[in-house]
Amino acid sequence: MSWNWLGWLLWIAAIAFLVYVIHYIRVKQLMLIAKTHQRFEKGLFFRYVVLVVIAIAWLGFMGYATWFRPVSYADSSAVTTKTTYTALQLSSSGNDYYYVRVNHSNAGNHGVVSYTYQTQDGNYTTSAYFSSLADGNNVLPATAMDLPWNKKKLNQTDTQTGHAFVATMTVRYKNTLMNGIGIRANHIAIQYNLIRIPSDDMEIQK
Repeated sequence: MSWNWLGWLLWIAAIAFLVYVIHYIRVKQLMLIAKTHQRFEKGLFFRYVVLVVIAIAWLGFMGYATWFRPVSYADSSAVTTKTTYTALQLSSSGNDYYYVRVNHSNAGNHGVVSYTYQTQDGNYTTSAYFSSLADGNNVLPATAMDLPWNKKKLNQTDTQTGHAFVATMTVRYKNTLMNGIGIRANHIAIQYNLIRIPSDDMEIQK
């Protein structure tokens, strides 16, 4: 059983507490007006402030833990990393042969939106946002260096496949207390594709 149940429980409790605070303030204000015909009482005001601060802080902490808490993909205490390596297969377009088709947007600056490649298992298209294309001397491009790649394994695969492979890294949050509070436990943090080809002559633009 994952720790995510704790995150859901804390979210429900935080929202319920906020609703309670709003209801509490409303009832107390109505009672104050009915009993004293006044709208302000110093002791009640400070109590309202304390309750509102607690509610906002609680919700803020839950929002941070769920959406904004940064986690290093190299932190083995927070995430697990699995990388698969698959050789690319040549595809053809007319008389041209290529390993990767670079797909561009039809609007704006016609930037790259995805890559399409073929392996022994079939054709795949992956978002350019979660992929990098290495078509030069370096197996690992600058855009993918933030991830904890096994550089020795990358170089071995590069040699074995003739500089034509895709390495897919899946980073998954571990089932820890903090990940559970953020409802992240056992969920995928990122899945990233490093596409390696011998040179840019082995890609086509679309």
